[in-house]
Amino acid sequence: MHLADHVTDVQLNEYLDNETAERAEIEMHLSSCDECAARLSTLQNVFTELDSLPELALTKSLSEASPWDAAPFTPRPSLPAQLPKFLTLTAILQTAFAIVAAVIAAPFMASLLPILEMPSFATMFINLQSQWVALLDQLSTFHFQPVTFNLPTLEMTSLLFTLAGVSVLWILGNGLLLRNQR
Repeated sequence: MHLADHVTDVQLNEYLDNETAERAEIEMHLSSCDECAARLSTLQNVFTELDSLPELALTKSLSEASPWDAAPFTPRPSLPAQLPKFLTLTAILQTAFAIVAAVIAAPFMASLLPILEMPSFATMFINLQSQWVALLDQLSTFHFQPVTFNLPTLEMTSLLFTLAGVSVLWILGNGLLLRNQR
């Protein structure tokens, strides 16, 4: 701390609480700076006035609700640090089931909608494999030409329909899981 600097409010509070390592420097500054000495005097008066106030008991418990309060103050139990193992296992199994259900349900959902033409998984796999081989061939020649991918297009309606079906299954599973916890 330089003599030209003023003592901050934090430093003054630490000085009054005897919690500062700069006590000698602050005292030297207070002896030469009337502004900081006046701030210290004001702060001491505030603390003296606060200490002289009588302690009052609460007239009403904070846990009781008043008519104008939105909600009463109620302490909440702390949450467990880690989820129970059965809940973690249930979430993992539910996720795996949802993925398997989505894979199995996609062809059936597409067959329900005769308007859509969805390629089979084998056709999509063959297309991806041929594109992968073409990409590897291009990379092996070290010609840095832009590569365009022609991924098989899925109709958005069948994809959305599949996602909606999986979401409904997910919500039902969560409802059954959480029903017994109420």
